[in-house]
Amino acid sequence: MLRLVAACFAVLALGAAAAAQTPSQTPPPAPAALFQKPPMPGELVAVEGARRLHVLCKGPEQGPTVIFEAGLSPFPANSAYAKVQALIAPFARVCSYDRAGLGWSDPAPPGRNIPDLADDLHRLIEAARVPGPYILVGHSMGGLIVRSYVTKHPGSVAGVVLADASSETLFTTASAASRDKSVADIDAALKTATPGVPVIALPPGADPMIAFSLLPEILATQREENFAVSRSPPSMLKPQGFGTLGDIPLIVIRRGLAANPPSATDTAWRAAQEQMTALSTNSRLIVAERSGHVIPFDRPDVVADAVRSVIEAARSGGRP
Repeated sequence: MLRLVAACFAVLALGAAAAAQTPSQTPPPAPAALFQKPPMPGELVAVEGARRLHVLCKGPEQGPTVIFEAGLSPFPANSAYAKVQALIAPFARVCSYDRAGLGWSDPAPPGRNIPDLADDLHRLIEAARVPGPYILVGHSMGGLIVRSYVTKHPGSVAGVVLADASSETLFTTASAASRDKSVADIDAALKTATPGVPVIALPPGADPMIAFSLLPEILATQREENFAVSRSPPSMLKPQGFGTLGDIPLIVIRRGLAANPPSATDTAWRAAQEQMTALSTNSRLIVAERSGHVIPFDRPDVVADAVRSVIEAARSGGRP
């Protein structure tokens, strides 16, 4: 997954550079064929009028249900969570879904913030009649969406797993500059984009998930989600602004890999992960050794074990 992410943004940067060239430097391109999306693994569920979200659920029909909330990524959710979903399905109902405008899901109106994304998750849970209570797993930015959901619907959540999740430190000046750079690259790539055609022509045999993630409509959604972070209410941009979890069983998983020696960014991220254990009075920290940021892909076993521990704690009233 990290290789896919790196490849995606490498070709996106190339697209931005190509868009900056003058017409005299770039020959007229040949008409490109529309991209055929891979077969949809789950189902589309209407959540608001005719707008639909793609959800894939596996495992026993009864609850509790484990729900994955993805990070800020142009890739379909099942490309990151397929392995860990397969490990959890034998012992619990488990669902992954594509947020609006990503994967196979329909787009949503622009202008949304993180709490709005949590509202969409609630609409999906209700419309798909997903059995509760819920064990929410938030990866990266998905951690903020999970915490927003718990604040809105505390009685329905039995446990939380935060996998290298973002905290309120996402709202620093440096983080804002990084998001601005991502948005600028996307804007440059979209200037010459054709709807339904990846912004960069990939060589034959390239991973279709990369082509899928480079569709202009997908990148436009990722642009919107960058802004969704900064659109969150000011009251939520301070430490613990997205709320705490009371005594809900919580496991925080942080990545084990870092620069050698660790950089200032590594050190700050590690500290933020450890501080998030204070979100619940019933929490535990786990280190995913040999894993980078995308822990559900790199170490699905660690995430599955954490989910099992949280489910057992929710049932017994003990510690995860």
